[in-house]
Amino acid sequence: MIYRLKEFEAKLPACLYVICLFKTKLSKQDIYAIQNALRRYNKKYPHISYLLTVSNTDSSHCLQRELKIKGKKGRPQTLVFGNKVDTHIHLSIIGDEKKSAYKCVKDLKSAINKHFKGNICSYSSWGKSQKAKNFINYSLKQANSINKSGIFNEILEKQRAIDTIYL
Repeated sequence: MIYRLKEFEAKLPACLYVICLFKTKLSKQDIYAIQNALRRYNKKYPHISYLLTVSNTDSSHCLQRELKIKGKKGRPQTLVFGNKVDTHIHLSIIGDEKKSAYKCVKDLKSAINKHFKGNICSYSSWGKSQKAKNFINYSLKQANSINKSGIFNEILEKQRAIDTIYL
C-alpha cells in the first residue's frame, strides 16, 4: 500500500520562521529535550504553532512512504524509503494573525544553544511565500516522526495528509 502526502497548499496566517541545527547524529534524548522546550515555549507563547519533523533520510533520494500493515490492531508502522543519513530535524515555527513568533524563536534558539553548550543553531524568516510552503512539504515528505501543534495540527487534519507519529 503506497502512502502519498498531499501538497501543503493552505494559506499561512503569518511569517514562517525556520530554525536550522548544524549538528547531526542527534540522540533520542536530544530530540526529546527539543520537543520539551517547544512544549514549554508553546505554553509561554500560546499564539505560536510549530512543526517538528525528525528524519534520517537523504533529501535527494527520498522516494516514497509506505505503511507496513500486518493485520494487527494499532497504528501501522510507516516506512520511508531512501538513502539513510544521520538523524536530523526540521523545525518550523509560525505565529498567528495578530502576533509574530519572533520572540519565541529567539528564546528557543538560545535554549537550544545552551542545551548543546555551543552555537549550533540559527534561524531565518521565510515569510508567507511559496518558498515557506515548499519547506513544509519538504519536511513532511522525508519525516520519520512528526510533532505538531496549533495551526499545523488543524491544516494537516483538514487535508487528512498525515497522522501524528511519535518516536
